[in-house]
Amino acid sequence: MSELPDWGDVLATALVGTQRRTLPAGVGRAGADPADELLDVAGALTLYRRGGFRARRGLTVPEAAPDDSGIPLVTWAAAARAADLLAVDAAGYGTSNAVPVRDADGRIELLAEWLGGVHDRRVPGELLPALLEIARRHRALRPLVAAAGGPRAGWLARQRPEWAFFDTAVVEAPADDPRGWELGTIGRRVGILTAVRRAGAAGEQRGRDMLADVWPTETPDDRAALLGTFATGLSPADEPVLEGALDDRRKEVRLVALDLLAMLPESDYARRMTERSTACVRVVGGRIQVAPPAACDKSMRRDGIVPRPPAGVGERAWWLEELLTRTPLSVWGEPEEFLSLPVTDEWAAVLRRGLARAAAGQRDSRWATALTGRLTEEVAAGGRPDDRLLLEALYDALPSDALASLAVGVLRRGLAGAAAVGVEHVLELCPRPWPPALVEAVFGALDDLGGRRSAGWRLAGLCELAALRLPADTASRATAMAAALPSDDPMSSIVGRFADTLRFRHDMLAELSS
Repeated sequence: MSELPDWGDVLATALVGTQRRTLPAGVGRAGADPADELLDVAGALTLYRRGGFRARRGLTVPEAAPDDSGIPLVTWAAAARAADLLAVDAAGYGTSNAVPVRDADGRIELLAEWLGGVHDRRVPGELLPALLEIARRHRALRPLVAAAGGPRAGWLARQRPEWAFFDTAVVEAPADDPRGWELGTIGRRVGILTAVRRAGAAGEQRGRDMLADVWPTETPDDRAALLGTFATGLSPADEPVLEGALDDRRKEVRLVALDLLAMLPESDYARRMTERSTACVRVVGGRIQVAPPAACDKSMRRDGIVPRPPAGVGERAWWLEELLTRTPLSVWGEPEEFLSLPVTDEWAAVLRRGLARAAAGQRDSRWATALTGRLTEEVAAGGRPDDRLLLEALYDALPSDALASLAVGVLRRGLAGAAAVGVEHVLELCPRPWPPALVEAVFGALDDLGGRRSAGWRLAGLCELAALRLPADTASRATAMAAALPSDDPMSSIVGRFADTLRFRHDMLAELSS
Protein backbone atom coordinates (compact mmCIF):
# COMPACT_ATOMS: atom_id res chain seq x y z
CA MET A 1 0.00 0.00 0.00
CA SER A 2 1.92 3.03 -1.26
CA GLU A 3 -0.55 5.82 -0.45
CA LEU A 4 -3.73 6.23 1.54
CA PRO A 5 -6.77 8.06 0.10
CA ASP A 6 -9.10 10.30 2.08
CA TRP A 7 -11.77 8.63 4.18
CA GLY A 8 -14.42 10.19 1.93
CA ASP A 9 -13.09 8.30 -1.12
CA VAL A 10 -13.17 5.04 0.80
CA LEU A 11 -16.72 5.66 2.04
CA ALA A 12 -18.00 6.60 -1.42
CA THR A 13 -16.44 3.50 -2.98
CA ALA A 14 -17.95 1.28 -0.30
CA LEU A 15 -21.44 2.79 -0.81
CA VAL A 16 -21.62 2.37 -4.58
CA GLY A 17 -19.50 -0.79 -4.82
CA THR A 18 -16.11 -1.53 -6.30
CA GLN A 19 -17.72 -2.53 -9.65
CA ARG A 20 -18.92 1.06 -10.19
CA ARG A 21 -16.13 2.99 -8.43
CA THR A 22 -12.48 2.26 -7.69
CA LEU A 23 -9.97 3.87 -5.40
CA PRO A 24 -7.47 6.39 -6.83
CA ALA A 25 -4.65 4.93 -8.91
CA GLY A 26 -1.55 3.93 -7.01
CA VAL A 27 -3.44 2.83 -3.92
CA GLY A 28 -3.11 -0.73 -2.66
CA ARG A 29 -1.27 -3.76 -3.92
CA ALA A 30 -0.70 -4.26 -7.61
CA GLY A 31 -3.16 -6.82 -9.08
CA ALA A 32 -5.18 -7.09 -5.87
CA ASP A 33 -8.93 -7.67 -5.97
CA PRO A 34 -10.67 -4.25 -5.69
CA ALA A 35 -12.80 -5.42 -2.74
CA ASP A 36 -9.79 -6.72 -0.84
CA GLU A 37 -7.97 -3.51 -1.66
CA LEU A 38 -10.83 -1.43 -0.25
CA LEU A 39 -10.91 -3.42 2.99
CA ASP A 40 -7.12 -3.08 3.38
CA VAL A 41 -7.29 0.68 3.01
CA ALA A 42 -10.30 0.97 5.35
CA GLY A 43 -8.49 -1.06 8.01
CA ALA A 44 -5.35 1.08 7.75
CA LEU A 45 -7.32 4.33 8.00
CA THR A 46 -9.25 2.99 11.00
CA LEU A 47 -5.99 2.31 12.84
CA TYR A 48 -4.86 5.88 12.18
CA ARG A 49 -8.18 7.26 13.46
CA ARG A 50 -8.09 5.14 16.63
CA GLY A 51 -4.54 6.23 17.33
CA GLY A 52 -5.42 9.89 16.91
CA PHE A 53 -3.05 10.42 13.96
CA ARG A 54 -3.66 11.92 10.56
CA ALA A 55 -3.05 9.44 7.77
CA ARG A 56 0.28 10.10 6.09
CA ARG A 57 1.27 9.46 2.51
CA GLY A 58 4.54 8.38 1.00
CA LEU A 59 5.88 6.66 4.09
CA THR A 60 9.02 4.58 3.76
CA VAL A 61 8.44 1.04 4.92
CA PRO A 62 11.14 0.01 7.43
CA GLU A 63 13.37 -2.91 6.70
CA ALA A 64 12.08 -6.26 7.81
CA ALA A 65 12.86 -7.36 11.33
CA PRO A 66 15.74 -9.83 11.55
CA ASP A 67 14.76 -13.47 11.61
CA ASP A 68 15.51 -14.89 15.04
CA SER A 69 13.30 -17.96 14.74
CA GLY A 70 16.37 -20.16 15.03
CA ILE A 71 16.79 -19.10 18.65
CA PRO A 72 14.41 -20.96 21.00
CA LEU A 73 12.00 -18.93 23.08
CA VAL A 74 12.02 -18.91 26.85
CA THR A 75 9.32 -21.10 28.35
CA TRP A 76 5.77 -19.85 28.52
CA ALA A 77 5.97 -19.76 32.32
CA ALA A 78 9.15 -17.67 32.22
CA ALA A 79 7.60 -15.21 29.76
CA ALA A 80 4.48 -14.90 31.93
CA ARG A 81 6.61 -14.15 34.98
CA ALA A 82 8.48 -11.43 33.06
CA ALA A 83 5.14 -9.94 32.04
CA ASP A 84 4.17 -9.78 35.73
CA LEU A 85 7.44 -7.96 36.54
CA LEU A 86 6.79 -5.50 33.71
CA ALA A 87 3.21 -4.79 34.81
CA VAL A 88 3.72 -1.32 36.27
CA ASP A 89 1.38 1.64 36.40
CA ALA A 90 2.15 5.21 35.38
CA ALA A 91 3.70 5.96 38.77
CA GLY A 92 6.18 3.11 38.40
CA TYR A 93 4.63 0.81 41.02
CA GLY A 94 3.82 -2.82 40.32
CA THR A 95 0.22 -3.74 39.59
CA SER A 96 0.61 -7.52 39.42
CA ASN A 97 -0.33 -9.40 42.57
CA ALA A 98 1.84 -12.30 41.43
CA VAL A 99 5.01 -10.42 42.44
CA PRO A 100 5.64 -10.34 46.22
CA VAL A 101 7.88 -7.24 46.02
CA ARG A 102 5.86 -4.02 46.00
CA ASP A 103 8.47 -1.26 45.67
CA ALA A 104 9.70 -0.29 42.21
CA ASP A 105 13.41 -0.76 42.99
CA GLY A 106 12.82 -4.32 44.14
CA ARG A 107 10.93 -5.15 40.96
CA ILE A 108 13.73 -3.71 38.86
CA GLU A 109 16.22 -5.91 40.71
CA LEU A 110 14.06 -8.98 40.10
CA LEU A 111 13.72 -8.07 36.43
CA ALA A 112 17.51 -7.68 36.15
CA GLU A 113 17.95 -11.15 37.62
CA TRP A 114 15.38 -12.54 35.16
CA LEU A 115 17.12 -10.93 32.19
CA GLY A 116 20.48 -12.23 33.39
CA GLY A 117 19.03 -15.76 33.45
CA VAL A 118 18.02 -15.72 29.77
CA HIS A 119 20.82 -17.79 28.21
CA ASP A 120 20.84 -18.89 24.55
CA ARG A 121 17.12 -18.14 24.30
CA ARG A 122 15.06 -15.19 23.20
CA VAL A 123 12.36 -13.06 24.74
CA PRO A 124 8.91 -13.14 23.10
CA GLY A 125 8.39 -10.20 20.74
CA GLU A 126 5.34 -8.95 22.63
CA LEU A 127 7.55 -8.19 25.67
CA LEU A 128 10.15 -6.17 23.77
CA PRO A 129 8.28 -2.80 23.77
CA ALA A 130 7.85 -2.91 27.55
CA LEU A 131 11.49 -3.96 28.02
CA LEU A 132 12.74 -1.10 25.84
CA GLU A 133 10.56 1.37 27.70
CA ILE A 134 11.78 0.28 31.12
CA ALA A 135 15.39 0.29 29.85
CA ARG A 136 14.84 3.89 28.77
CA ARG A 137 14.13 4.83 32.38
CA HIS A 138 16.73 2.53 34.01
CA ARG A 139 20.15 2.76 32.40
CA ALA A 140 21.53 -0.24 34.31
CA LEU A 141 19.05 -2.52 32.53
CA ARG A 142 20.14 -1.56 29.01
CA PRO A 143 22.94 -4.11 28.49
CA LEU A 144 20.74 -6.84 29.97
CA VAL A 145 17.84 -5.98 27.66
CA ALA A 146 20.21 -5.84 24.69
CA ALA A 147 21.56 -9.32 25.46
CA ALA A 148 18.17 -10.92 26.16
CA GLY A 149 16.25 -9.06 23.41
CA GLY A 150 18.63 -10.04 20.65
CA PRO A 151 18.74 -8.45 17.19
CA ARG A 152 14.99 -7.89 17.06
CA ALA A 153 15.17 -5.56 20.09
CA GLY A 154 17.72 -3.41 18.25
CA TRP A 155 15.51 -3.33 15.15
CA LEU A 156 12.47 -2.30 17.20
CA ALA A 157 14.45 0.42 19.01
CA ARG A 158 15.26 2.06 15.67
CA GLN A 159 11.57 2.58 14.98
CA ARG A 160 11.03 5.11 17.79
CA PRO A 161 13.18 8.17 18.57
CA GLU A 162 12.78 7.80 22.35
CA TRP A 163 14.44 4.38 22.12
CA ALA A 164 17.43 5.73 20.22
CA PHE A 165 19.63 5.14 23.30
CA PHE A 166 19.52 1.46 22.37
CA ASP A 167 21.23 1.97 19.01
CA THR A 168 24.95 2.33 19.60
CA ALA A 169 25.25 4.29 16.35
CA VAL A 170 23.24 7.16 17.85
CA VAL A 171 25.14 9.88 19.74
CA GLU A 172 22.87 11.24 22.45
CA ALA A 173 24.57 14.63 22.72
CA PRO A 174 26.55 15.56 19.58
CA ALA A 175 29.51 17.81 20.23
CA ASP A 176 28.92 19.80 17.03
CA ASP A 177 25.56 21.37 17.85
CA PRO A 178 25.92 25.18 17.95
CA ARG A 179 22.17 25.80 18.08
CA GLY A 180 21.77 23.37 20.99
CA TRP A 181 24.65 25.03 22.82
CA GLU A 182 23.17 28.50 22.40
CA LEU A 183 19.46 27.79 22.85
CA GLY A 184 19.13 24.34 24.38
CA THR A 185 18.04 23.44 27.89
CA ILE A 186 20.72 23.20 30.54
CA GLY A 187 20.55 19.41 30.34
CA ARG A 188 21.19 19.55 26.61
CA ARG A 189 24.05 22.01 27.02
CA VAL A 190 25.66 19.88 29.74
CA GLY A 191 25.50 16.92 27.36
CA ILE A 192 27.11 18.91 24.57
CA LEU A 193 29.94 20.19 26.77
CA THR A 194 30.54 16.68 28.11
CA ALA A 195 30.75 15.32 24.56
CA VAL A 196 33.21 18.07 23.62
CA ARG A 197 35.49 17.24 26.57
CA ARG A 198 35.57 13.56 25.62
CA ALA A 199 37.60 14.42 22.50
CA GLY A 200 41.02 14.37 24.19
CA ALA A 201 43.22 17.37 24.96
CA ALA A 202 41.89 19.40 22.02
CA GLY A 203 38.32 18.83 23.21
CA GLU A 204 39.20 19.80 26.76
CA GLN A 205 40.66 23.09 25.55
CA ARG A 206 37.63 23.73 23.38
CA GLY A 207 35.38 22.99 26.36
CA ARG A 208 37.29 25.51 28.50
CA ASP A 209 36.92 28.14 25.77
CA MET A 210 33.19 27.46 25.38
CA LEU A 211 32.62 27.80 29.12
CA ALA A 212 34.69 30.98 29.34
CA ASP A 213 32.59 32.61 26.58
CA VAL A 214 29.28 32.09 28.40
CA TRP A 215 30.39 32.14 32.06
CA PRO A 216 29.54 35.81 32.82
CA THR A 217 25.95 35.48 31.54
CA GLU A 218 25.00 32.13 33.10
CA THR A 219 22.85 31.74 36.20
CA PRO A 220 24.57 30.30 39.30
CA ASP A 221 22.79 26.94 38.94
CA ASP A 222 23.79 26.71 35.27
CA ARG A 223 27.39 27.69 36.06
CA ALA A 224 27.59 24.88 38.60
CA ALA A 225 26.08 22.35 36.18
CA LEU A 226 28.38 23.33 33.31
CA LEU A 227 31.46 23.37 35.54
CA GLY A 228 30.60 19.86 36.68
CA THR A 229 31.31 18.57 33.16
CA PHE A 230 35.01 19.11 33.86
CA ALA A 231 34.93 15.77 35.71
CA THR A 232 35.12 14.31 32.19
CA GLY A 233 38.75 14.44 31.13
CA LEU A 234 39.80 16.37 34.24
CA SER A 235 43.46 17.36 33.97
CA PRO A 236 45.94 19.85 35.49
CA ALA A 237 45.18 22.18 32.55
CA ASP A 238 41.73 22.75 34.08
CA GLU A 239 43.18 24.06 37.33
CA PRO A 240 43.13 27.80 36.40
CA VAL A 241 39.40 27.59 35.58
CA LEU A 242 38.65 25.81 38.84
CA GLU A 243 40.78 28.19 40.89
CA GLY A 244 38.88 31.10 39.38
CA ALA A 245 35.58 29.44 40.30
CA LEU A 246 36.64 29.46 43.97
CA ASP A 247 36.02 33.22 43.92
CA ASP A 248 32.47 32.86 42.57
CA ARG A 249 29.80 34.58 44.63
CA ARG A 250 27.61 31.51 44.81
CA LYS A 251 28.34 28.61 47.14
CA GLU A 252 27.07 25.91 44.78
CA VAL A 253 29.64 26.92 42.14
CA ARG A 254 32.47 26.99 44.68
CA LEU A 255 31.55 23.53 45.96
CA VAL A 256 31.76 22.02 42.47
CA ALA A 257 35.18 23.63 41.97
CA LEU A 258 36.40 22.32 45.35
CA ASP A 259 35.28 18.77 44.58
CA LEU A 260 37.11 18.84 41.25
CA LEU A 261 40.28 20.38 42.67
CA ALA A 262 40.37 17.66 45.31
CA MET A 263 40.68 15.16 42.44
CA LEU A 264 43.96 16.80 41.31
CA PRO A 265 46.57 15.64 43.87
CA GLU A 266 49.34 17.72 42.26
CA SER A 267 47.38 20.97 42.19
CA ASP A 268 48.20 24.18 44.07
CA TYR A 269 45.03 23.54 46.07
CA ALA A 270 46.38 20.18 47.28
CA ARG A 271 49.71 21.84 48.11
CA ARG A 272 48.02 24.54 50.19
CA MET A 273 45.97 22.00 52.13
CA THR A 274 49.05 19.83 52.70
CA GLU A 275 51.02 22.75 54.10
CA ARG A 276 48.22 23.65 56.51
CA SER A 277 47.63 20.07 57.68
CA THR A 278 51.28 19.15 58.19
CA ALA A 279 51.71 22.30 60.26
CA CYS A 280 48.94 21.02 62.56
CA VAL A 281 49.67 17.29 62.60
CA ARG A 282 53.28 16.08 62.90
CA VAL A 283 54.97 12.83 63.85
CA VAL A 284 57.66 13.49 66.46
CA GLY A 285 59.49 10.76 68.31
CA GLY A 286 57.03 8.06 67.26
CA ARG A 287 54.01 10.05 68.45
CA ILE A 288 51.47 12.18 66.63
CA GLN A 289 51.52 15.75 67.88
CA VAL A 290 48.43 17.84 67.16
CA ALA A 291 48.23 21.62 67.18
CA PRO A 292 44.94 22.66 65.54
CA PRO A 293 44.58 26.01 63.75
CA ALA A 294 44.18 29.05 65.98
CA ALA A 295 41.90 30.80 63.48
CA CYS A 296 40.08 30.22 60.20
CA ASP A 297 41.50 32.97 58.00
CA LYS A 298 40.21 34.28 54.69
CA SER A 299 42.42 32.00 52.58
CA MET A 300 41.17 28.93 54.45
CA ARG A 301 37.56 29.96 53.90
CA ARG A 302 38.29 30.47 50.19
CA ASP A 303 39.61 26.92 50.03
CA GLY A 304 36.39 25.52 51.42
CA ILE A 305 37.03 25.37 55.17
CA VAL A 306 33.67 25.94 56.84
CA PRO A 307 34.33 28.37 59.71
CA ARG A 308 31.28 27.58 61.81
CA PRO A 309 31.33 24.14 63.50
CA PRO A 310 28.29 21.92 64.09
CA ALA A 311 26.58 22.10 67.44
CA GLY A 312 28.63 20.53 70.20
CA VAL A 313 31.95 20.65 68.30
CA GLY A 314 34.73 23.08 69.19
CA GLU A 315 35.96 25.53 66.57
CA ARG A 316 39.60 24.44 66.53
CA ALA A 317 38.70 20.75 66.44
CA TRP A 318 36.34 21.44 63.52
CA TRP A 319 38.90 23.43 61.55
CA LEU A 320 41.42 20.61 61.99
CA GLU A 321 38.88 18.06 60.79
CA GLU A 322 38.08 20.20 57.75
CA LEU A 323 41.78 20.53 56.88
CA LEU A 324 42.38 16.79 57.12
CA THR A 325 39.34 16.11 54.95
CA ARG A 326 40.80 18.12 52.07
CA THR A 327 44.40 16.90 52.31
CA PRO A 328 45.68 14.10 50.03
CA LEU A 329 46.00 10.94 52.12
CA SER A 330 49.34 10.10 50.54
CA VAL A 331 50.84 12.78 52.83
CA TRP A 332 50.47 10.48 55.85
CA GLY A 333 52.14 7.35 54.42
CA GLU A 334 50.80 3.85 55.08
CA PRO A 335 47.42 3.89 56.85
CA GLU A 336 47.97 1.09 59.37
CA GLU A 337 51.39 2.44 60.32
CA PHE A 338 50.12 6.01 60.79
CA LEU A 339 46.95 4.99 62.67
CA SER A 340 48.92 2.79 65.07
CA LEU A 341 50.94 5.76 66.35
CA PRO A 342 49.89 7.09 69.76
CA VAL A 343 48.05 10.40 69.86
CA THR A 344 46.59 12.47 72.66
CA ASP A 345 43.08 11.25 73.51
CA GLU A 346 41.76 14.78 73.16
CA TRP A 347 42.49 14.77 69.42
CA ALA A 348 42.29 11.06 68.52
CA ALA A 349 38.61 11.12 67.49
CA VAL A 350 39.05 14.38 65.52
CA LEU A 351 42.00 12.90 63.67
CA ARG A 352 40.10 9.72 62.80
CA ARG A 353 37.03 11.61 61.59
CA GLY A 354 39.06 13.93 59.37
CA LEU A 355 40.97 11.03 57.85
CA ALA A 356 37.75 9.04 57.41
CA ARG A 357 36.10 11.91 55.55
CA ALA A 358 39.18 12.14 53.35
CA ALA A 359 39.12 8.39 52.64
CA ALA A 360 35.45 8.51 51.69
CA GLY A 361 35.88 11.57 49.48
CA GLN A 362 39.04 10.28 47.78
CA ARG A 363 37.68 6.71 47.45
CA ASP A 364 40.87 5.34 49.00
CA SER A 365 40.17 1.67 49.74
CA ARG A 366 43.29 1.15 51.90
CA TRP A 367 42.52 4.02 54.25
CA ALA A 368 38.81 3.16 54.26
CA THR A 369 39.59 -0.42 55.30
CA ALA A 370 41.93 0.72 58.06
CA LEU A 371 39.47 3.28 59.44
CA THR A 372 36.18 1.38 59.21
CA GLY A 373 36.77 -0.83 62.25
CA ARG A 374 37.88 2.09 64.40
CA LEU A 375 34.92 4.25 63.43
CA THR A 376 32.51 1.33 63.88
CA GLU A 377 33.54 1.11 67.52
CA GLU A 378 32.87 4.83 68.00
CA VAL A 379 29.41 4.53 66.40
CA ALA A 380 28.53 1.52 68.55
CA ALA A 381 29.65 3.50 71.62
CA GLY A 382 27.31 6.37 70.69
CA GLY A 383 29.57 8.94 69.03
CA ARG A 384 28.48 12.05 67.15
CA PRO A 385 25.01 11.93 65.51
CA ASP A 386 26.49 12.05 61.99
CA ASP A 387 29.10 9.34 62.64
CA ARG A 388 26.87 6.70 61.08
CA LEU A 389 26.53 8.72 57.89
CA LEU A 390 30.31 9.01 57.76
CA LEU A 391 30.63 5.28 58.33
CA GLU A 392 28.26 4.55 55.43
CA ALA A 393 30.31 6.88 53.21
CA LEU A 394 33.39 4.83 54.10
CA TYR A 395 31.58 1.63 53.10
CA ASP A 396 31.32 2.98 49.54
CA ALA A 397 35.14 3.00 49.30
CA LEU A 398 35.69 -0.55 50.61
CA PRO A 399 36.65 -3.44 48.30
CA SER A 400 34.11 -6.25 47.95
CA ASP A 401 35.97 -8.78 50.14
CA ALA A 402 36.27 -6.25 52.96
CA LEU A 403 32.56 -5.46 52.69
CA ALA A 404 31.59 -9.12 53.07
CA SER A 405 33.91 -9.61 56.04
CA LEU A 406 32.56 -6.48 57.70
CA ALA A 407 28.95 -7.58 57.20
CA VAL A 408 29.68 -11.00 58.70
CA GLY A 409 31.36 -9.44 61.71
CA VAL A 410 28.59 -7.02 62.60
CA LEU A 411 25.76 -9.51 61.94
CA ARG A 412 27.34 -12.02 64.30
CA ARG A 413 27.05 -9.45 67.08
CA GLY A 414 23.26 -9.52 66.75
CA LEU A 415 20.60 -7.73 64.77
CA ALA A 416 20.38 -4.74 67.08
CA GLY A 417 24.11 -4.02 66.93
CA ALA A 418 24.22 -4.58 63.17
CA ALA A 419 21.40 -2.11 62.62
CA ALA A 420 23.23 0.52 64.67
CA VAL A 421 26.17 0.58 62.24
CA GLY A 422 24.09 0.52 59.05
CA VAL A 423 24.58 -3.09 57.99
CA GLU A 424 21.86 -2.72 55.33
CA HIS A 425 24.08 -0.34 53.40
CA VAL A 426 27.00 -2.77 53.62
CA LEU A 427 24.81 -5.58 52.30
CA GLU A 428 23.59 -3.40 49.43
CA LEU A 429 27.20 -2.94 48.35
CA CYS A 430 28.20 -6.61 48.68
CA PRO A 431 28.33 -8.07 45.17
CA ARG A 432 26.66 -11.34 44.26
CA PRO A 433 27.06 -14.17 44.94
CA TRP A 434 27.17 -13.68 48.67
CA PRO A 435 29.81 -15.99 50.22
CA PRO A 436 28.59 -18.84 52.47
CA ALA A 437 29.85 -17.11 55.62
CA LEU A 438 27.67 -14.08 54.88
CA VAL A 439 24.63 -16.25 54.11
CA GLU A 440 25.01 -17.99 57.47
CA ALA A 441 25.48 -14.66 59.26
CA VAL A 442 22.24 -13.28 57.75
CA PHE A 443 20.18 -16.30 58.78
CA GLY A 444 21.84 -16.25 62.19
CA ALA A 445 20.76 -12.63 62.72
CA LEU A 446 17.21 -13.41 61.60
CA ASP A 447 17.08 -16.40 63.96
CA ASP A 448 17.97 -14.14 66.89
CA LEU A 449 14.57 -13.71 68.52
CA GLY A 450 15.83 -11.19 71.06
CA GLY A 451 17.42 -9.13 68.31
CA ARG A 452 14.20 -9.16 66.30
CA ARG A 453 12.24 -7.77 69.20
CA SER A 454 14.75 -5.05 70.10
CA ALA A 455 15.33 -3.92 66.51
CA GLY A 456 12.07 -4.93 64.86
CA TRP A 457 11.81 -1.72 62.89
CA ARG A 458 15.14 -2.64 61.25
CA LEU A 459 14.10 -6.20 60.50
CA ALA A 460 11.94 -5.21 57.52
CA GLY A 461 14.81 -3.52 55.71
CA LEU A 462 17.16 -6.44 56.30
CA CYS A 463 14.55 -8.98 55.15
CA GLU A 464 13.67 -7.05 51.99
CA LEU A 465 17.30 -6.76 50.97
CA ALA A 466 18.27 -10.33 51.89
CA ALA A 467 15.28 -11.68 49.98
CA LEU A 468 16.68 -10.14 46.79
CA ARG A 469 20.36 -10.97 47.37
CA LEU A 470 20.53 -14.35 49.15
CA PRO A 471 21.02 -17.40 46.92
CA ALA A 472 17.60 -18.49 45.67
CA ASP A 473 18.21 -22.05 46.82
CA THR A 474 17.83 -20.86 50.43
CA ALA A 475 14.08 -20.44 49.84
CA SER A 476 13.20 -23.65 51.72
CA ARG A 477 15.21 -22.49 54.71
CA ALA A 478 13.39 -19.15 54.76
CA THR A 479 10.03 -20.91 54.40
CA ALA A 480 10.78 -23.10 57.40
CA MET A 481 11.76 -20.02 59.42
CA ALA A 482 8.49 -18.28 58.53
CA ALA A 483 6.43 -21.37 59.36
CA ALA A 484 8.05 -21.65 62.80
CA LEU A 485 6.87 -18.21 63.86
CA PRO A 486 3.54 -17.99 65.72
CA SER A 487 0.81 -16.27 63.71
CA ASP A 488 0.46 -13.60 66.39
CA ASP A 489 4.17 -12.71 66.27
CA PRO A 490 4.41 -9.13 64.91
CA MET A 491 7.44 -10.19 62.86
CA SER A 492 5.63 -13.08 61.11
CA SER A 493 4.37 -10.99 58.19
CA ILE A 494 7.84 -9.52 57.55
CA VAL A 495 9.54 -12.93 57.59
CA GLY A 496 6.68 -14.33 55.49
CA ARG A 497 7.27 -11.80 52.71
CA PHE A 498 10.98 -12.59 52.95
CA ALA A 499 10.22 -16.27 52.30
CA ASP A 500 7.72 -15.46 49.52
CA THR A 501 10.29 -13.41 47.61
CA LEU A 502 12.95 -16.11 47.86
CA ARG A 503 10.45 -18.70 46.60
CA PHE A 504 9.51 -16.36 43.74
CA ARG A 505 13.17 -16.08 42.72
CA HIS A 506 13.73 -19.82 43.07
CA ASP A 507 10.79 -20.61 40.79
CA MET A 508 11.79 -17.85 38.36
CA LEU A 509 15.31 -19.22 37.88
CA ALA A 510 13.97 -22.78 37.58
CA GLU A 511 11.64 -21.68 34.74
CA LEU A 512 14.51 -20.01 32.91
CA SER A 513 16.71 -23.10 33.16
CA SER A 514 14.04 -25.59 32.04
